[in-house]
Amino acid sequence: MAYLAKRVETLRAEKPTLFVAAGDMIQGNNWANLFQGKSSIEAMNVMKFDAMVVGNHEFDFGQAILKERIEEANFPFLGANVTGLSQLKPYIIKNLDGLSIAVIGIVTGDTPTTTHPKNVSGLQFSSPVDIVEKYVRELRAKNDIIVVLSHIGFSADMDLAKKVEGIDVIVGGHSHTKVAKPVVVGKTHILQAFEHGKVLGVIDLTVKNGSIIRADSRLEPISPTGKENQAVGAIVAKYQHKVDSFMNDTVGESLVDLDGVNVRQQETNLGNLIASKKARSRSAMYTLLFLLIITL
Repeated sequence: MAYLAKRVETLRAEKPTLFVAAGDMIQGNNWANLFQGKSSIEAMNVMKFDAMVVGNHEFDFGQAILKERIEEANFPFLGANVTGLSQLKPYIIKNLDGLSIAVIGIVTGDTPTTTHPKNVSGLQFSSPVDIVEKYVRELRAKNDIIVVLSHIGFSADMDLAKKVEGIDVIVGGHSHTKVAKPVVVGKTHILQAFEHGKVLGVIDLTVKNGSIIRADSRLEPISPTGKENQAVGAIVAKYQHKVDSFMNDTVGESLVDLDGVNVRQQETNLGNLIASKKARSRSAMYTLLFLLIITL
């Protein structure tokens, strides 16, 4: 993350830049999970993100924790198609070098089935297509560029571009797609930057008289070499020390390799081990529920 932050710092010094995240930022590895995303937000604040769209996994710790993370963030969380969580904004307007840029955020409508039902209790997830169409109609005439910050997946992004006219750029997430070459559907440029900060997605727009006349996109690999942002590096190190202390605490020993790669797709010895342990401490119904969750 510190190396990615340094690269963003360099790009910002070259030209007016909008820096956004396409969701699932507070969950996904021990560095984020053990602190319920607090570590991620602290680093993102230093990196000066302009906005992020809420991803389906932002709900995994429950709405109370999500609200805490939103409160801690120095940037807005977007979710135009989510009703019932007032902390989410439908869109933001950013002014860069005299250009007015509208950024609309949408998350997958499948969110209620990809997290525990209690985490989204009272919330409604509307059709991303219908919501984007509504806001594009509202914002198109008042702004130079329309960006959709999307957490619906690459194929759904392409479908969105086909169905809704007036979108200039879609910055996507959710499907972890590595879009190495520029993808254009109609007049919409679609970009997705793979996963886990392995690459930085960049799209350079040349604008004349309020219209995009050229768009060049690319993925820049991020590796732990060269210069890093020291402030972000310090945050990473602080939380990593806590992670190491916790994860290095021996709680047991396995005489065989446990399959953590396929645990979400099929029965594995790791899933069986965890379910057996749960069965000894909880009811059989709880164990069945747990098995259903981990094999999604």
